Amino acid sequence: MLNNLYRKLHILFASSVMLIITLVISFVVANTVHTEKINESTLFQRLTTLLIYQVESASSDMDKELKAYEESYHIFSLISDTKGNTIYQSNFPFPTPTDNLLHDVEKQISTQPLSQTENSTTSQGGFLEIRGTHHDTYFVIPATIRTANDTVYHATFFYQTASLTDILQKTLPIYLLIWFLACIVVIVLTRYLLKKSFAPTERILQSQKDFVATASHELKTPVTELNATLENMILGIGEYRDYETYLPKCKEITEQLGDMIRDILNASRLQTQGNNEPCSNFSLRTLLTELCEPYRLIAEAKGIKFKIELSSDAFVYLPEGRLKKAISNILSNAVNYTEAGQSISVVFDKNKLSVSNECSVLPPEQLQHIFEPFYRPDLAHSQATGGNGLGLYIVQKILDKLRLKYQFVPMPNDRGMSFTIQF
Repeated sequence: MLNNLYRKLHILFASSVMLIITLVISFVVANTVHTEKINESTLFQRLTTLLIYQVESASSDMDKELKAYEESYHIFSLISDTKGNTIYQSNFPFPTPTDNLLHDVEKQISTQPLSQTENSTTSQGGFLEIRGTHHDTYFVIPATIRTANDTVYHATFFYQTASLTDILQKTLPIYLLIWFLACIVVIVLTRYLLKKSFAPTERILQSQKDFVATASHELKTPVTELNATLENMILGIGEYRDYETYLPKCKEITEQLGDMIRDILNASRLQTQGNNEPCSNFSLRTLLTELCEPYRLIAEAKGIKFKIELSSDAFVYLPEGRLKKAISNILSNAVNYTEAGQSISVVFDKNKLSVSNECSVLPPEQLQHIFEPFYRPDLAHSQATGGNGLGLYIVQKILDKLRLKYQFVPMPNDRGMSFTIQF
């Protein structure tokens, strides 16, 4: 299911980003075409103005000037005198016939009477844009030129603009390459980001799967034992006929199962629901005093020395019930793993709580697994005390969610183990 969701999100995110990139590139391409047209228009007008004044000042070399502009800038000309006689005409290499172009030019401009034109000064008759018959476009500037010897000419200058196909052939490969590279980057980047964002969820789901599998295995043993005992009692096999002995044993197994199921539910709730308990402001000295009292009585009944040193106090703003559960599990763990004649000390000073108990020191290879669910370093001792390996696992989950620093390390001189929490 998670892989399905990941694939759909990957497609959705990548498609959305690529759609935006495609729109941006389309806008850039359209802007490039528009800019190309403007640049061509500006260049044509400037060059035509320069050509007109060169013809005006050097009429004897007019043909040479006009041909130079044809070869260098593809500006083609039609020059006629005031009587309409053609003085110069370029060899127009246009797909649209010249007559059609001239007809369109005449429709867009007003031709002045000859009597007025003879006294005209050099001037331009505007800037025209004409569409040909083959999807071609032309810039046209009609002009009147009075040379240095007072000869008047009518000139029409043509320039064929680059077609959309020409512009796209020049620029589109670059933009397609950019689009293709962006597509690769987006696919890789979105895949990486989604993987990174899904990683915590995958870890949680895998942790839950492992937890359920381990819990099932842990529950299977006492259930099998209980079922076998009851079946032998029902069949009246051997010593199992002694109901007075085995009924209490069955009750003990069911109590252990109840404790284990309760701890499993608590651990599962911590994994799925998180910390829903509201925070409150309370005294740690008061809380520790209340929590330690029942465990002190249990410890003294087992012949264990239980010392409490609360040399300072601190008020914290935390979920009180969750913190009680964590500290209670730590105290229970200390009592269960301390032998008669040994001691447990609970010390709170300078915002640090230490619960230390004299016991066998755990080696590093066991300490690295101590917070794993159902892990019991001393299986025989755990079974004797009813431990199921969930106590410290629940402590870890609670303290991590409360963002409290903690550690479980050997005491100085290897006299036992010490659990510390920094508030």
